[in-house]
Amino acid sequence: FPVTIRHEGYNEFLACHYFESSTQVIYFEAQPQRFTFPQENSNRPLIYTPDFLVRLRNQQEVYFEIKPHSITLTDKFREKWQLLQKVFGERGLCLELITDRQLMCGQMAENLKLVHRYMTRDDVTEVQALIVSLLTGGPHSLKDISIRIQTSENITEGLLLNLVAKKLVSFPLYAELNSDTVFTRVNYG
Repeated sequence: FPVTIRHEGYNEFLACHYFESSTQVIYFEAQPQRFTFPQENSNRPLIYTPDFLVRLRNQQEVYFEIKPHSITLTDKFREKWQLLQKVFGERGLCLELITDRQLMCGQMAENLKLVHRYMTRDDVTEVQALIVSLLTGGPHSLKDISIRIQTSENITEGLLLNLVAKKLVSFPLYAELNSDTVFTRVNYG
């Protein structure tokens, strides 16, 4: 589990939840480093701190900027973003942008908060191991899993969300979570 992460707003809060539950992310850090870049036609350098540094499963490191979509439409942001893309690229660094539109796509925000709520340090239970074994054979709906393990859908949902938080199981985060939601075993192979 990551240590306490300080963030500046709701979008960064959602991004933390996304990074926590992403099967591709093995580590993330908020406001990891301050960069100073020279600016053309200016004696003042551009000082910039990305919102996050993320280390992916393939060991690639990516810096992320989290912004409201409306801000990304301004000329001021576009100019700064082009400069940042150029100087990061020159240093062999990757800088990506995530907007609130991506973080709020469909039911994404609600599902991310729900998965976070079920995050624990507890070991996988016998019933959860049975669920993972069942999903090894292929994706199943919440309703089907509930029937197969002979447990109510409410309890099954909690077990599954805890497995999602443990990055052992996944489901489409943008979709509504209901009886027909399909869960899949995460394959790191």
